[in-house]
Amino acid sequence: MAKMELQTRIQNYCTETGYPNGLYVGGDGRMLGIWVMGNSYQVQSGYYGGYPHGYLKRVKALFPDKENVLHIFSGKVDLGALPGDTVDIDESLEPTYCDDVQDLSTVPVGNYDLILADPPYSVEDAEHYKPTMVKRNKVMRALGQKAKKGTHVVWLDQVLPMYRKDQWDMVGIIGMVKSTNHRFRVITIFEKT
Repeated sequence: MAKMELQTRIQNYCTETGYPNGLYVGGDGRMLGIWVMGNSYQVQSGYYGGYPHGYLKRVKALFPDKENVLHIFSGKVDLGALPGDTVDIDESLEPTYCDDVQDLSTVPVGNYDLILADPPYSVEDAEHYKPTMVKRNKVMRALGQKAKKGTHVVWLDQVLPMYRKDQWDMVGIIGMVKSTNHRFRVITIFEKT
């Protein structure tokens, strides 16, 4: 399949979601924009720290060409919105792969063309989960060593994770505003080089 251009992704996003276009391709060739998510406090999975309401629908609309999805730091995911496999360190959550996302030793990362990451944002957030706070750079390194060329990583966080420019090209930055009394977040989109 031919590589899908960013402008085509944006057009598909608008068509599929019906949301106003808050995205554009900037002068540096990256997708830039903002998503205003609204005031729905519902997390479809019911899991603390789960994807915000409507988030997976938006990501799916941006990546209609991707067929093999992997959710890392998965917790519980509404797989009806964006089907795929899951990775979590807590086996009680019944992930597809019970593994540490900092090394992904049992996960066939090369089988996936879209990887979604939504790590704990702070030490306080990490206290809700089994592990301690993860090292984002280790996760990006593990993904970079195992992902195939053209794979996209969609990273939802409050910080930009450290990454190697010889492994990843940062192709998109989308600010996310949820509602009052919610933290601002950033969706960073990487493409494996």
